[in-house]
Amino acid sequence: MVFGCSDYTPKPKAYPRINYPEAGVIPTEINCPFNLLIPKYSKLAIYPSEDKNCWYNINFDQFNATLHLSYIPIQGQNDLDSLTEDAYRLVFKPHLQRAEEIIEREISDTSNGISGMIYDLQGKTATPFNFFVSDGESHFLRGSFYFNSRTKRDSVLPIYNFINKDILKTIKSIRFK
Repeated sequence: MVFGCSDYTPKPKAYPRINYPEAGVIPTEINCPFNLLIPKYSKLAIYPSEDKNCWYNINFDQFNATLHLSYIPIQGQNDLDSLTEDAYRLVFKPHLQRAEEIIEREISDTSNGISGMIYDLQGKTATPFNFFVSDGESHFLRGSFYFNSRTKRDSVLPIYNFINKDILKTIKSIRFK
């Protein structure tokens, strides 16, 4: 008995279909010294810790991903320098050996007095995206984006590219009070 087909044609490679939600950002109501817009398809949740005031997670449940936000008040110029150095170290120290490239982009919004840095991490890293923004005097906000399960970059790249566009809008919307 022979199983098979004499007229076999292999199927082309395919990718799973991703149903993207409507892109865009919406305002949030938080009791912190900053305001921001979040993606329409995300949920803002308070970071589950009593001693971390104004720390939030922006959850992307449909994509099993999270943008972690950490707000720290600045107390003196040395504190700003150490916060900036900590943000840099949190990007480079754990990811330098696994990242193929770390691209640094400066944030500068002089009309709102905000500056900072965006770090795009290429390669097999836990996080593809980190940033910090500050008014240079009183406020410092750091963010890091993670997929909540182990992924391969090429598998989630279309999803990351979709989310990243709205994360950039979120960063541009940050206003310190």
